[in-house]
Amino acid sequence: MGIVTEYFAAATDEAAAEVLRVPGGPSAPADGSPPRFDSVTLPSVDPFIMLAGLAQALSGRPYGEITADPRHGALVASSGDEGPWIVTVTTDLTKDLASVAPARLARATREWVRASEPPVPAHRLTAAVLLLGELATRAVADGRGLYCWTSLGAAP
Repeated sequence: MGIVTEYFAAATDEAAAEVLRVPGGPSAPADGSPPRFDSVTLPSVDPFIMLAGLAQALSGRPYGEITADPRHGALVASSGDEGPWIVTVTTDLTKDLASVAPARLARATREWVRASEPPVPAHRLTAAVLLLGELATRAVADGRGLYCWTSLGAAP
C-alpha cells in the first residue's frame, strides 16, 4: 500500500470537498462525461513534506516558513482513516508554479529530488511537475486554487 496523490483545481474549499463525492478521485469521469476537475497525478508526491521541498527549491524560501503557512496541507475534507483526504496547496506555491518557465520548473524539480531523503529519480517526476505547473497556470488564470486528493492504497 502506498500514497496516491492527485492535484486538482477548484474555486473554493467547498468545491474541492465535492471531490469526495466523485468515485475514483478528481480525474475520474462523472457518469461517462469528462472529469469534473482539472487534475494531474503526481506519483507519491505527498502534499506535506515533498511538496514543501518542491516549494523550497522553487522559491528559495526556508522550509519552515513554507510549512508554517496555514494553507500548507490544511485539511478540507476526509473520508476516513485511509482517505481519501482533500488538502490545500498554498497560494504562494500555486502562483510560483504558474509564474515560472518550464525550464526553471524542471531545474527546481531536479534540485528538489536531489535534496530529498531518500532521493527520488528526477526523470520520474519532472514531466509530472511540468503538468502541475500547467495546471497551476490554468487555475490562477481562472481564479481557482490547487488542492490535493490523497489516499492510501490503489490509484484512483
